[in-house]
Amino acid sequence: MLLVFGIMAFVMRLMNYPIAPVVVGLILGPMAEQQLRRALSISQGDVGYLFASPIAAVLLIGATLALVVPMYLRWRGRGDTLSALAANED
Repeated sequence: MLLVFGIMAFVMRLMNYPIAPVVVGLILGPMAEQQLRRALSISQGDVGYLFASPIAAVLLIGATLALVVPMYLRWRGRGDTLSALAANED
Protein backbone atom coordinates (compact mmCIF):
# COMPACT_ATOMS: atom_id res chain seq x y z
CA MET A 1 0.00 0.00 0.00
CA LEU A 2 2.91 2.32 0.76
CA LEU A 3 4.30 1.69 -2.72
CA VAL A 4 0.96 2.53 -4.36
CA PHE A 5 0.64 5.79 -2.42
CA GLY A 6 4.25 6.66 -3.20
CA ILE A 7 3.69 6.15 -6.92
CA MET A 8 0.45 8.14 -6.73
CA ALA A 9 2.27 11.03 -5.00
CA PHE A 10 5.07 10.91 -7.57
CA VAL A 11 2.61 11.10 -10.47
CA MET A 12 0.72 13.92 -8.77
CA ARG A 13 3.96 15.84 -8.32
CA LEU A 14 4.85 15.34 -12.00
CA MET A 15 1.44 16.67 -13.04
CA ASN A 16 1.69 19.64 -10.61
CA TYR A 17 -1.23 18.54 -8.43
CA PRO A 18 -1.04 19.64 -4.79
CA ILE A 19 -0.44 16.69 -2.48
CA ALA A 20 -1.53 18.34 0.79
CA PRO A 21 -5.31 18.30 0.04
CA VAL A 22 -5.13 14.57 -0.71
CA VAL A 23 -3.40 13.89 2.61
CA VAL A 24 -5.96 16.01 4.48
CA GLY A 25 -8.79 14.20 2.69
CA LEU A 26 -7.36 10.81 3.58
CA ILE A 27 -7.11 11.81 7.24
CA LEU A 28 -10.42 13.67 7.63
CA GLY A 29 -12.56 11.59 5.25
CA PRO A 30 -13.23 8.66 7.62
CA MET A 31 -14.00 11.04 10.50
CA ALA A 32 -16.46 13.01 8.37
CA GLU A 33 -18.15 9.79 7.25
CA GLN A 34 -18.47 8.61 10.86
CA GLN A 35 -20.05 11.91 11.93
CA LEU A 36 -22.47 11.81 8.98
CA ARG A 37 -23.56 8.31 9.99
CA ARG A 38 -24.04 9.51 13.58
CA ALA A 39 -26.14 12.49 12.47
CA LEU A 40 -28.30 10.32 10.23
CA SER A 41 -28.85 7.79 13.00
CA ILE A 42 -29.88 10.58 15.40
CA SER A 43 -32.32 11.96 12.82
CA GLN A 44 -33.55 8.43 12.01
CA GLY A 45 -32.44 8.75 8.38
CA ASP A 46 -34.02 12.16 7.71
CA VAL A 47 -31.57 14.10 5.51
CA GLY A 48 -33.57 17.31 5.96
CA TYR A 49 -32.34 17.38 9.55
CA LEU A 50 -28.88 18.25 8.22
CA PHE A 51 -30.23 21.39 6.52
CA ALA A 52 -32.66 22.57 9.22
CA SER A 53 -30.27 24.86 11.08
CA PRO A 54 -29.38 28.30 9.65
CA ILE A 55 -25.76 27.71 10.65
CA ALA A 56 -25.71 24.46 8.69
CA ALA A 57 -27.22 26.21 5.67
CA VAL A 58 -24.55 28.94 5.77
CA LEU A 59 -21.78 26.34 6.06
CA LEU A 60 -23.18 24.29 3.18
CA ILE A 61 -23.50 27.36 0.98
CA GLY A 62 -19.93 28.34 1.84
CA ALA A 63 -18.64 24.86 1.03
CA THR A 64 -20.52 24.85 -2.26
CA LEU A 65 -19.09 28.23 -3.19
CA ALA A 66 -15.60 27.05 -2.25
CA LEU A 67 -15.99 24.23 -4.77
CA VAL A 68 -17.81 26.08 -7.56
CA VAL A 69 -16.07 29.48 -7.67
CA PRO A 70 -12.54 28.17 -8.48
CA MET A 71 -13.95 25.96 -11.25
CA TYR A 72 -15.88 28.91 -12.67
CA LEU A 73 -12.84 31.20 -12.53
CA ARG A 74 -10.68 28.58 -14.23
CA TRP A 75 -13.34 28.06 -16.92
CA ARG A 76 -13.71 31.80 -17.40
CA GLY A 77 -9.95 32.28 -17.66
CA ARG A 78 -9.71 29.46 -20.19
CA GLY A 79 -12.43 31.06 -22.28
CA ASP A 80 -10.52 34.37 -22.32
CA THR A 81 -7.36 32.54 -23.36
CA LEU A 82 -9.15 30.73 -26.18
CA SER A 83 -10.68 33.95 -27.49
CA ALA A 84 -7.27 35.66 -27.36
CA LEU A 85 -5.70 32.78 -29.29
CA ALA A 86 -8.46 32.94 -31.90
CA ALA A 87 -7.91 36.70 -32.31
CA ASN A 88 -4.14 36.19 -32.76
CA GLU A 89 -4.67 33.59 -35.50
CA ASP A 90 -6.48 36.11 -37.71
